[in-house]
Amino acid sequence: MFKVLIADDEPKIRKGLKQWMDESSYQFEVVGEAKNGREALELTIKTSPEVFLVDINMPLLNGFDFINQLKKISPNSIIVIITGYDDFQYAHRAIKLQVFDYLLKPVSKSDFDHLLKKIVEKFQPIGKESMEDENTQYSCIVRGVKEYIDDHYSDSQLELSYIADLFNINKSYISKRMKQELGRSFVEYLTEVRLDKAKEILESGDSRLTIYHVSIKVGYTSQHYFSRMFKKAYGIAPLEYRNKFNVF
Repeated sequence: MFKVLIADDEPKIRKGLKQWMDESSYQFEVVGEAKNGREALELTIKTSPEVFLVDINMPLLNGFDFINQLKKISPNSIIVIITGYDDFQYAHRAIKLQVFDYLLKPVSKSDFDHLLKKIVEKFQPIGKESMEDENTQYSCIVRGVKEYIDDHYSDSQLELSYIADLFNINKSYISKRMKQELGRSFVEYLTEVRLDKAKEILESGDSRLTIYHVSIKVGYTSQHYFSRMFKKAYGIAPLEYRNKFNVF
């Protein structure tokens, strides 16, 4: 079952697309309808859709700006642009944003059915691996923050306030959701990722890498603080841990 969000400022279009989905033999469920980009972002956080049907000319936050924000919190979303403009400039922007497809208004039922079939054929065969993997148990916001930490843990400036600004979401809301879903706070999860990466580096047994260099690689500017956190987590100092794997 694919969860779908429809974002279009025309009620008639939202109603029509939802009806076609309900009548379809494919497994799609409309979990939210938004009349503007801001509302679409709020519903994304609440409902964690996988498929987005997005009108370009929405008020408050247009379709392209919404997609830019969406990519930060849910980079693997299946995005379909709905537009009344068969324009190269629009198509070029859509390609840059890596959208899955686009529909021209007025949308025909045959085009829409073909779109649903394309989505199912592309994503359903790998559904177990792609749409229902470990991360899908998390909301869009937690999944987005988690993936961002996984990719940027080495940045010593990575802080909750930066993430909140980046995702345009309240700090306390992020903290609350992470604690609820991950069982760990932002700092706890970031620390866990950094120390796990440090273990991987130390297990290489490369004596040319000083503990200071290891600490820098995983986002710590203080070797002393890194060593203290490592020992607290694993009951052994980083140098001792590395020596266990040093074959020379």
